[in-house]
This record gives sequence, structure tokens and C-alpha cells, in this order.
Amino acid sequence: MGEGDLVHLIGSLLVVVTALLAIACVAAQALLARWWSTPAGRHVFAFQAVLALCLGLWAARLFAPDGEWFQVARLVAFALVPWVLAWRLLIIVQTWRKRRRQRVEEDRS
Repeated sequence: MGEGDLVHLIGSLLVVVTALLAIACVAAQALLARWWSTPAGRHVFAFQAVLALCLGLWAARLFAPDGEWFQVARLVAFALVPWVLAWRLLIIVQTWRKRRRQRVEEDRS
């Protein structure tokens, strides 16, 4: 086994381990937390789920041959990524604006 093969094998193993951990996080949060009860909880769950979906797809691709199934799964997975990232960006900007308003009001007092 050459150095390139070893690097590829280790990288593939890390993809699979990361995918399994991401899926475990989603499962644990789904079963153990009341994630649906707050906007932040819903966002964190969606963000983790989309990350787990993409990582799981990547891991599955290491074991299964390319085909129509992969193209459809990839389209679905990566269509969700911009949505969840835009949602996160909106939360970040809203939080920043809210805190900025609070600081301005405190400075006026």
C-alpha cells in the first residue's frame, strides 16, 4: 500500500466516522431534547440534520456505485444546505441587531 492509498483510506475512514457521529447527534437530539419548542432549537436540529445528511451521503458514496440514486440524493441534500445556512445567517444578523439596539438604549439611559 502506497502513501497515497493510506491517506485515501484514512480520509475515507474519517468521512464514515464523522457521518456516523453526525447521525448520532441528530438521533440523540431528536430523542432526548425538546428541540421543537424554541426557534433556536428548531434551527440547531435542522442545521445538524442537513450536515448529517450531506456527510451520510458522502459516506454512502464511498461504498455504493454512482448512479441515478446518487444524483437525486445529492440534489436534495445540497438544496437544503443554502436554506439552512441562510436561516443561520438570518439568526446571526437578527441577534446582532437586537444586541446593538440594547446597547444603544443602555447608552441613552
